[in-house]
Amino acid sequence: MTDPATDEQDRADMARLVNAQDAALNDLMARHGQKLFHYLIRLLQDEAEAGDLAQEAFVRVYLHRARFDSRQRFSTWLYAIATNLVR
Repeated sequence: MTDPATDEQDRADMARLVNAQDAALNDLMARHGQKLFHYLIRLLQDEAEAGDLAQEAFVRVYLHRARFDSRQRFSTWLYAIATNLVR
């Protein structure tokens, strides 16, 4: 179940990130980093590779921040990025 407050924080942080406030990425990583890492461990069965792909997922978030659709959930976008990296 999703927390509406978290969704709003995510949207606000993505808006900040698009507006060149790079510290917003730290907030997103703090909120989603551990869960994403554990998700990737379950998929990959390799902690080192999961850590690398979690970092790469956030790099992709940063690089493609302008593509984020604020009508969607950030977590869905993040996990789609991570899942595509696994493939």
